[in-house]
Amino acid sequence: MSRKKLKAQITEAQIVAQESSIPSIAAKAFSDAYKVALSKGESVLVVRAGQLVSVSNTGEWVIRPVETYGTIKAGTRLKIKKSLRESLPAPAQIQA
Repeated sequence: MSRKKLKAQITEAQIVAQESSIPSIAAKAFSDAYKVALSKGESVLVVRAGQLVSVSNTGEWVIRPVETYGTIKAGTRLKIKKSLRESLPAPAQIQA
C-alpha cells in the first residue's frame, strides 16, 4: 500500500485566479530589485522615452537611443563594455 497523499485537482477557475496575480507580483519584484540595486550603490539600466538610461544614486545618464529588437529570453543579462562606453560622447543628464 502506498502512503502517498492524493493531490486535490485544481479547477480551471483556480488556475486563472492564480495566473491573474502574476503581473502584479512580477511588477513588485522588479520594483524591489530596482530599489535594492540603487540602495547598494549599483546602477540600473532602464528605457525611458526611447533612450537607454543608466540610473544610479548620483544621477541619470543617457547611454544611447534604443530601437525595437527581437525577443530576448527571460533571465538574459546584458553587459556594456567599458571601451564602448568610453568612446561615446559625454552623457547627457536627464531631469527627473
